[in-house]
Amino acid sequence: MDIGGLDALCDYISTRLGNSADFTLRPINKEGCRCALMYIRNISGRQYIADRVVTPLVKGCDGNFRGGFDSLLQSAAVSPCNSAEEGLQAMLYGNLFIAVETDALYCAVVGADNFAHRSVSEPDSDVTVKGPRAGFTESGEGNVAALRRIIKNAELRVEKLNVGSLTGTAVFIVYLQGRADAAVVDRIRRSLKGTKAACVVDSGNIEQLLAPRGSFFPTLGSSEKVDKVASKLLSGRVGLVCDGSPFVLTAPYVFAESIQSAEDYLKPAWYATFMRCLRFFALLSSLLLPAMFTAAVYHDSWILPPMLMESLNEMEKDIKLSFIAEILLMLTAFEVIREVGVRMPRSVGDAVGLVASLLVGDATVEAGLAGTSVLLIVAFAETAGFIVPAFSSAGVLLRYFYVLAAYFAGFNGLIFAFGVTLIALFKKKSFGVGYMTPLYPLNPGGMEDFLLAIPKKTLGRREKLK
Repeated sequence: MDIGGLDALCDYISTRLGNSADFTLRPINKEGCRCALMYIRNISGRQYIADRVVTPLVKGCDGNFRGGFDSLLQSAAVSPCNSAEEGLQAMLYGNLFIAVETDALYCAVVGADNFAHRSVSEPDSDVTVKGPRAGFTESGEGNVAALRRIIKNAELRVEKLNVGSLTGTAVFIVYLQGRADAAVVDRIRRSLKGTKAACVVDSGNIEQLLAPRGSFFPTLGSSEKVDKVASKLLSGRVGLVCDGSPFVLTAPYVFAESIQSAEDYLKPAWYATFMRCLRFFALLSSLLLPAMFTAAVYHDSWILPPMLMESLNEMEKDIKLSFIAEILLMLTAFEVIREVGVRMPRSVGDAVGLVASLLVGDATVEAGLAGTSVLLIVAFAETAGFIVPAFSSAGVLLRYFYVLAAYFAGFNGLIFAFGVTLIALFKKKSFGVGYMTPLYPLNPGGMEDFLLAIPKKTLGRREKLK
């Protein structure tokens, strides 16, 4: 031990913790033997410490003790400790730090963590009608155990790293040996070890640390459903479990995953294929619909059928604002309403969102600030964007980008802007894997699980990602 005696050690630990109110020091003094048990209340199990550690020490520890903690204590996890700083760090993770002074100072760390966490429940995101309902919780070790409950395979590997110089958050790298790409695992491991982040409190922080600089589209998948992440691990992905977050990340992430659902593999192939095509159509509609109407009004009326164009002009003739101003106003208004609904307390958020929607829909039309046609176009585009949650954030900015391109350069400008987006998607890689896999590079076998859904052929299959 790097500190002289028991008293000096206790003083050092107490001083390092700033004499914190939740720090507990339990001395045990016997003839020829002095002991000190140090732990932090509420994150360590006091009853466990009393039964499995204090009682054996009181009964069995004497002047002949020479560091045999394994034979003395009734605990499943006992490890020797060689420095005061090591013992301090162990305490911060909920463990018990023991120091016994006889002829010398002997120290050990006992696993006694007892962090409170909520029970397993159905997640609010990734809602499915059919299939398992279990979701992850904020317990990192509990989430790893939930994955092991599904994948009962000796090849499942779990690596633990502490990330964040101030928070020391436990991050678990989970993958299936032989299925996951070793290069991806090594890249994630090196990135997490080399990060200089001071604070990591959620898996979203991990996502930002691992994403390439300036990344516009999601590079890692994120899910609260245990069965969904387990399926990704079986297909060759690498999972990242962050202690304190119910969202588990998966890498690599490709565009095809955005239109897939865990429920697709539990329903008939023809229905799952139809739903994927519907999601893809909804994604395109949410991005392009406002821009297409903008291009038709200002430059290229041939885009719309003549009867629809006449109806649009009739509804817009009494509106005080220009069409582009209406579109931008309504897009912004819907984003504000959505943000209000998210940020408000759940008990009032839904009601506020509903009232705001009614006010925007009725008041803007009555005031002549926006026509019914614009309201319908923007409402459909905004609603359709929620069917593909992974692209909802990027979709907000892309809608503005496409509308402005269509306003300044018509349909040609829209095609150019959309082409730039496609080029970015086809050039993008996620941990060395093409973002548009299996479309590019073309993989005929992978196309069976892109827009098509053929569970009999693809369920549990290792994906060819390179």
